[in-house]
Amino acid sequence: MSRILESGEGYLILYKERGEDSEKIAPPGFAALSRLDVPVPGIIAAADSGKRIRVKDKKYYLLCQGRFEKQEGVMEDLLFHDSRSNRTFPVKRMRKGVKEARLSYKVLDYNEEKDLSYVSVVLDTGRTHQIRTQFASRKHPLAGDGKYGSRIKCGIALVCGELTYDEGEGTKPVTVRIDPQEALPDDI
Repeated sequence: MSRILESGEGYLILYKERGEDSEKIAPPGFAALSRLDVPVPGIIAAADSGKRIRVKDKKYYLLCQGRFEKQEGVMEDLLFHDSRSNRTFPVKRMRKGVKEARLSYKVLDYNEEKDLSYVSVVLDTGRTHQIRTQFASRKHPLAGDGKYGSRIKCGIALVCGELTYDEGEGTKPVTVRIDPQEALPDDI
């Protein structure tokens, strides 16, 4: 069951557990303003119809396979989501259904014994399965993400660990954080 991390007039900042549907965890009268894939835990925002807060930034944390050549960088791709297979693919050229995708990443740690990198990610765009697809296409599938090539058996090692929002023009941004290490699978 989700828990309330922050609340204000007409909005809630919630923690979504692994396996919950973002669209179904808000209480009656509230709608999710941001979403996470069902197997991904983390922070989401919800608001009633009379109050719309603005989600400014989200930071994700993940464990992925392999060592990175660069400790930080930007990934840019053209992505196509196939709704029939519920998979997203990088493609070479723009066409109907293709969207630009961009994210920034920073490697925080590397475990040589397990060949896993601990990485933080900030999205510039929010495409379906974006993080999962962009990392897998560079031979860094997320631990536990069998759909995109991981052979590690665990829950998908991805969490939205930080969300920044404001209540409109001229209001001070507020950042809500959780300890991402506690939300990542511990059975890796």
